[in-house]
Amino acid sequence: MTIDAPIMRLRCPAQSIIEVLLLEQRLVTPRGLLERLVGRSPLGADSVRCFDAARAEIAVGLALAELPREWIVFHSLPVGDSGADVDHLVIGPGGVFALHSDRQARKSVLVAGRSVLVGARKIPYIREAEYEAVTLTTLLSKRMPRAASVRGVVVLVDTKSVTVKSQPSRVKVVEAADLCAWLQGLPPVLAPFDRLEITRFVENPALWQALAALEPAKILQRFGQLEAEVTRARRTRLRWMTLGMVLSTLGALHVLLLIPQIVSAL
Repeated sequence: MTIDAPIMRLRCPAQSIIEVLLLEQRLVTPRGLLERLVGRSPLGADSVRCFDAARAEIAVGLALAELPREWIVFHSLPVGDSGADVDHLVIGPGGVFALHSDRQARKSVLVAGRSVLVGARKIPYIREAEYEAVTLTTLLSKRMPRAASVRGVVVLVDTKSVTVKSQPSRVKVVEAADLCAWLQGLPPVLAPFDRLEITRFVENPALWQALAALEPAKILQRFGQLEAEVTRARRTRLRWMTLGMVLSTLGALHVLLLIPQIVSAL
């Protein structure tokens, strides 16, 4: 199949997960006036995970946009018919990389070989990244035996800290802020012709389970609108919490001021 336009390269970061999120939000009852006034989140219970995942993928997508032209980036490539996708596929002088993004806001992460702890929870990042890398390597090798193996990368977003005692042997764990520097610092393993051949293969829409969807710009616009609503709701809740703390403090001070009068009356 001849590729006339880089259709798959036009997909936006988090496209698949945002499509799912928007479908889930259609089932959520719109907030009433009172719920808006008290700052209830517009997200449904089943939408929170998708919302956080989308924010992580978008953050990593913005980081990857800083790579120079010799690096080609694909976002949200649907794989198989289970709804799974590859967050980001990166092709460059340093090789081919399947990136898995995850947001761990204000949490401490410990990497010790194949073990990754987020706080006290063990997360199977390494197993998932290895699976994606092997799947894509197999996919590429069917058409291009000379293609380099795909390497799995776990990219962490908004963490409090990341401590790496030892990197796993076949997967790289890196923070989003350090991603581009790490990629560009790798020794070159792919010549320009090899990168072009792999890119042309990946650009074939028939290779992926991509269904007709909204335009990427429209998807990002609708996500931006939802994100703005979530932010406004959170700020409203914070204002109510602050007001409650102020009133509680004033109430306590009032009681303290009344104590001498009560004691003297006794």
